[in-house]
Amino acid sequence: MASLKSRLEHSVTRNALRSYLAEFISTFIFVFAAVGSAMSSKKLLGKGVSEPSGLVGSATATASGLVGSAIATAFSLAVAVYVSAGVSGGHVNPAVTFGMAIGGHLSIPMAMFYWISQMLGSIMACLILKVTTVGQHVPMQGIIPDEMTGFGASIWKA
Repeated sequence: MASLKSRLEHSVTRNALRSYLAEFISTFIFVFAAVGSAMSSKKLLGKGVSEPSGLVGSATATASGLVGSAIATAFSLAVAVYVSAGVSGGHVNPAVTFGMAIGGHLSIPMAMFYWISQMLGSIMACLILKVTTVGQHVPMQGIIPDEMTGFGASIWKA
């Protein structure tokens, strides 16, 4: 069994650093596109904006916004995995990294660096969206209020 020192040394090689950068970029791409598409569908189909059929704020408009957002999310995930699959395995999601670490395909120190990279990528994507889309919020569907921001949203989603 390898010692902790050798595992840490293996976690900071040139190839490992490339893997962390690939995970950062792929998670950034995914979160930016997924959250951005949800925000834009809300903006485009919000109050006072009519569909080509003339229906304002109808169920059809809401459904088409959800479908468009879902398709954008699916394609962004495919692109994110494709971008990083050859370099880091295309985890994109910390849960996938956790599964790979539990399965023994990834050392715990490397998994921790992957998690840090993925979280930093998602934080950067959200910060850029926050700066570039002033006044917009992430729409939320379900039993909670239509739009929720800040600390309350993070607690509710957890």
